[in-house]
This record gives sequence, C-alpha cells and structure tokens, in this order.
Amino acid sequence: MPEGRTFLLEVGCEEIPAQMIPKALEDLGAAVLGALGPLASGASASKDLGGPRRLVTVVRGVAEREPDREETVTGPPRSAAFDAHGQPTRAAVGFAKGQGVAVADLLTVTTPKGEVIAARKAIAGRKADEVLATALPSILGAMRFAKMMRWGDRGHFFVRPVQWILALLDRDLVAFEFMGVRSGRTTRGHRFLGPGPHEVAAALEYEAVLRDRGRVVVSIPERRRVLVDLAGIEARAAGGTVRPDPELVEELIFLTEHPALLRGSFAREYLELPEAVLLTTMRHHQKYLTVDDPRGRLTNAFLAVLTTDNDAQGLIRRGNEWVLKARLADARFFFEEDRKRPLEARVAELDRVTYHARLGTYASKVARMTRIAGDLVAAAPGTILREELDPALRLCKVDLTTHMVGEFPELQGVMGAIYARLEGFPDGAVRAIGEHYLPASATGPLPSRGAASILALADKIDTLVQCFGAGLIPKGSSDPYGLRRAALGVLRILVENEIPLDISPILRSAFSARVAETNPSGGAGSVALEDFLRQRLQFLLEESGIRFDAARAALAAGSSIPVVAWRRAAALNGLRGEDDFLALAAAAKRVRNILAQAHEKKIFDPSVELDAARLEAGAEADLHGALGRARGRAADLARAGEYAPALRAIASLRPQVDVFFEMVHVMVPDEKTRANRLALLADLQRLLSSEADFAEIVVEGEAHETAASTRSGR
Repeated sequence: MPEGRTFLLEVGCEEIPAQMIPKALEDLGAAVLGALGPLASGASASKDLGGPRRLVTVVRGVAEREPDREETVTGPPRSAAFDAHGQPTRAAVGFAKGQGVAVADLLTVTTPKGEVIAARKAIAGRKADEVLATALPSILGAMRFAKMMRWGDRGHFFVRPVQWILALLDRDLVAFEFMGVRSGRTTRGHRFLGPGPHEVAAALEYEAVLRDRGRVVVSIPERRRVLVDLAGIEARAAGGTVRPDPELVEELIFLTEHPALLRGSFAREYLELPEAVLLTTMRHHQKYLTVDDPRGRLTNAFLAVLTTDNDAQGLIRRGNEWVLKARLADARFFFEEDRKRPLEARVAELDRVTYHARLGTYASKVARMTRIAGDLVAAAPGTILREELDPALRLCKVDLTTHMVGEFPELQGVMGAIYARLEGFPDGAVRAIGEHYLPASATGPLPSRGAASILALADKIDTLVQCFGAGLIPKGSSDPYGLRRAALGVLRILVENEIPLDISPILRSAFSARVAETNPSGGAGSVALEDFLRQRLQFLLEESGIRFDAARAALAAGSSIPVVAWRRAAALNGLRGEDDFLALAAAAKRVRNILAQAHEKKIFDPSVELDAARLEAGAEADLHGALGRARGRAADLARAGEYAPALRAIASLRPQVDVFFEMVHVMVPDEKTRANRLALLADLQRLLSSEADFAEIVVEGEAHETAASTRSGR
C-alpha cells in the first residue's frame, strides 16, 4: 500500500441509472487525483467501489501537505515605482504593502514590457484537507452525465438528488458543502436491511461498516462474484446452467447493492415461441438471467435480482412470474397474428412507414438500397447469389410493419429472419435479413460474407448518403442518426470481410441518384462523406494498434479501397523500425520541402517532364536508374498484394538518394539544369507517395533535418 494518508469520498444519491455509474466513478477518481496535484504523487484512486446509490472514490497515498514554494509577483514599472533619486514612490510603497514585504526587499526584473518591480514571497504549502475542501465542490459541480436532473428551489443540477456526503482524510472530516448538503462522517446502508445512518470512524473502515451494519457490498468485483455464484447455485437447482450474458451481469451489479436472486418459472408452452422472443422478453424488458438445460436449450426457469434477501412467502417470485406471463402471452398473440400474413403481403405497407421526415418512407429507402446493392454486386469480386440477395432486399424492412417488432423494437431484422425461415426462403436470404443491421457497435459481430454483407453495406451507405446529402452531419460529440457507427460498420465489413471494393464510385453514384431525385445541391455532401469515411478509417487503424503517422501515410496514398489502405498501413507499421525506411522518410520530407519552396518561388512547374539526356553521370543518373527499377518492382508487388515487399522496394532507394543529396546541388543558377533536377525530385516524390506517403512518417530529429535541408536547398 502506498505511504501517506487515505482519502474517502462518498456522494450518496437517489438511484443512479446503471449505465452511467462506471464512467462517473472513473471521472470522479481522476478529478480528485488532478486536484491533489503534488499531494497525490504516486497515489492511486479506486474505480471499483460504488453502486446505484453512491459514487465513491478512495485515494491512497495522499501527502500531508503541499511543499513550500517561492513565488515572484511582478508590479508596476520601475520608472513609476522609484523617482529620479531612487526614492520609492507611492506605487512602490502600495505594492510592497499589498504583498506583505518591505520596500527594501523589492526586486527589479526584466520582462518583455521592460523593467518592473517584483516581490519574492515564500508561500507555505496547504494541508491536504484544505486542498480537498476547496476543490471538491468544483469537482462535483463539473461532473457531467448523459442525463442530468434538476431539483429544489435553488436549481440544483446533478445526475440525481444528493442525499448525503461522506468525506474523510484518514479519521479527519473534510468539510465542504455541495448542492445544499454538508459533508459528514456518516454513510447510509441498504434502504430496507440496514438504512442507517452509520458513522464511519476512519476511511479504511468504510467497506466494513457498510458490509456489517449497512448490509451493502460496496466493492464492485465482490458484488459481481456474489451475483455470479448465486446465479450458478440457482441454475443448478433448476437442473441447468446460467446462459452466459456478461453485459446483463454488468448491468445487474449496478442495479443492486446487496446481491440476492430468486428463481422463477413460466409455463413450458411458451418455449414454443422463437428463442429470440423469449430472450428479449426476459433479458431486455425484465433484466432476468436465463437458464439452459444440459443440451444448451432454453428452459422455462429465470433468475431475477432482488432488492432484499427475504421472500419467505414467495410474493416477489409470484409477482415476477405474473409480469412475465403477461408479457409472454402478449408475445405469443403478436407472433400468431403476424404469421397470418406472409411477408410479401406486407411489402406495400412500407409506403406508410416513415424512415425520416426529410428522407421519405422505408419503401423509398428499400428502393435506394436495391440500386446501391446493384452497384456493389457489379463492383465487388466474387459471386453473389441473386436468389438470396433479391428477396432479402425486398423483405429486409418488412418486419417493421409487424406486431412483434412494434412491441419489441430490439427484434427488428431478427423477426424478419424468423418469419422468412418459417416461410421457406433460402438460408442465405434469411441470414441476410437477420444480419443486415450488423455490426450494431464498434466491436460487434459482422454480417456473413456474401448477400448479408452486400445488404448491410447497402443499408448503411444509403443512411450515410441521405443524411450527408440532407445536411444531417455529426457535429462535435452529437451524432443523433448514428452516422459514425454506420461509417465504422461499412469500413469494418469491407476490411474484416476482405472485400477489395473501391467505395468512392459507389458513393458518387448514390449521391448522383439523390440529386436526380430531390434536386438539391448535393455535390459537397459526397466530398464531405468521403472525408468522413477516411477519418473513421484512420480511427480504426489507430485503434488496432497502428501508429498515427503510419495510418496517415497509408491513407495519403489512397483510402477509397479500405482493405488495401489497411494492408498498406499494417505493412508500413511493421517496417518503420528499419534503417532504410526511416532514412528514406527523412529524405521524403526533404524532397517535399525543396519542391514546396521552389513552387513558392515560382521556379518549379510540375508539368515539366524529366529530360534523361540532361542528367549528369554519377549521382543524378544513378538515382534516375534506381528510381525506374524500384518503381517497376514496387508496382508489381503491390498489384500482387505484397505491400511490405513493395514498400521495401521503395526503401531500397535509400543509398542513391543519400548520395544524390550529398553530391548534387538542386537549386543551381542555370534554369534548365535546376528545372531538370526538380523534375527528378518530383519523380522521386511520386514514387515515395505511391504506396504510402513517406513524408508523413515522424522521424526522430526531423525538425533539425528539415531546417538544415531548407537552408541548404539540397
């Protein structure tokens, strides 16, 4: 354990939404550490304490007090502080008095504004409790949540109304006030089993007090362990095992402070419903864990989290069973009603379902998706079975008209696939309907290759094109239409399913069709969308562990075929430690600087072609010859998808480039010689940016090298 003192802060609230708690705990700990500054050198803040009624941070290793320091405070100009005879004026006397020093102790310091007088003051470091008491109201007031609440006639604004605050530095109270509540030495326990208040004598006794007197397990890992163990016990008692559901478990541990479970059941006849319907009813709506039999099939048992550990008469269990029975009865009714009409009979109803007020109906969206899918099939390599894709396109949105999706929106796509399978459509079409919303998150599973990927791409591309064309573009952190997620989905499908598709013509075709249909000014939207996708691709590359400069260099050579850009970036990232690679990256910056400088001086015309006959024997001719050989070899390797060898072929120019810059002066007085040498460098630059822009690579000491090359003009 770190040496020093332990600070405990608990902010007690009304029940906080589960999904907001983990980030709030992390933010709170980081903010307290930041406020402590040098007092927290080597300290750590907890992230694993807290619950639905309390935000907690414990910082261990807090120093007793800040170090003393000296501070120089500047005052008026010396000319105003002392007269011609060196005697202090009223300005000097007033300044000295204000700083608590004698006039004789004033200093003269030189600033950009000239000489001024100054006072050097010794400032005693504050004690840790003073620092905390001053900082905590601001820290808590600055916290932000997805949804905030106002209460009281003073307009308090926090995630939920604040009920109590516990703040201790070891055994000492840290006194402050927040939202009208003064900090104290007491906490509160479980609402029913140990409400309290309970006094906490010392920060290190906090967990024990809550556990023993408050009946609260404040440790998040401990709550998780208890909940998982109890679920296992109850599932075994039902003759099965808990179906793994880590996301729900994480939510449940922030819905309870005293982990307890009950086991209930429902009529076995409801097991005839599709499993997705049962799981959605129990998991999304009731927050129940489910139980599988030894063969992995869903049973009619469920596990519900309690807010108490006593259901001796079974009233809570029966209440949960009644609620679940009603929901399952509704689901069965909706399912049976939906089955009375085939999907094909519902297609016309999409004309009455609005996609977006500015973007038309789902019928128009499906028509656009069909056109985009045609472009994708024509451009994508491989065979896409039309007998799978065509019905999937026609029916993918039809389940939006069903009773089941109206009641359970989470099942859109899923119910369409279930109904399509029951109606005998090909497996590929069923799979495409069920997967076309994937991926649902930045790391979620992807649609299958083939028709499912084409349908998912068409859906997301249409969303992006229509929203960008209508000016519905993400701004800052706001993204109400999920366009960042849609863009990441397009890119992940193309990259991870290894589809070498040039996306730019597809986007331009979709924009052209939009312009023809709606007649807006839509050209800028296409450019903005392509740039948006490039930014998202760079984000994906960096998230995968590729350095930012390697990602930027690869994308500079072209990003319209995402899987190719990804392979280039990965190859570049793997080569960056090699000597030739780094040396050529430095040379590429040098070439770029020389050409930019020549362009500014209007002595460089990019359209002027190299005259090989004018090249001098030696360094010039050698570089030109090596350039031709490297260009051909790199192009052949890149066409074969061998990007690392292609980049090595370019990097093999390093010796000839080094000799050229050592022996040849580019910016000579003779215009024709200078123009020819600049044309040679332009040729070199084109190769150095063909598979990746070497000039984008960050090289140690590049600032010095760039400055030197600019001065020399070589």
